[in-house]
Amino acid sequence: MTDIDPHDEIAALESQIAELSDAAKQCRKIRVAAKAVTVAGSLLRVITVLGVLGLEVVALVFGIAAGLGGLALLGSNERTGEEIAASIKAHEARRAELIHGLPFQETGLL
Repeated sequence: MTDIDPHDEIAALESQIAELSDAAKQCRKIRVAAKAVTVAGSLLRVITVLGVLGLEVVALVFGIAAGLGGLALLGSNERTGEEIAASIKAHEARRAELIHGLPFQETGLL
């Protein structure tokens, strides 16, 4: 069994953390969009039921679909975001463990 150089493993972990951070950012964007779709669907349902704009049944169906679809997307995305956050935390803990295990090297700068 070959030992992996801690410096290489740290670099790989940092790369994975960066990728996971990008995925977390994308999850936040999707979360905002899902909330917007849910609100828009709810407003469309209310407007349709009140007959404010004289919209038909099709608008009511679209409102219901948007509201439910937004909620489903929001719930799924929340879970994915939690998994990504847990993975980032685990990678950061492993990176810290590796860094603390490295031998101290004097640079002679002082």
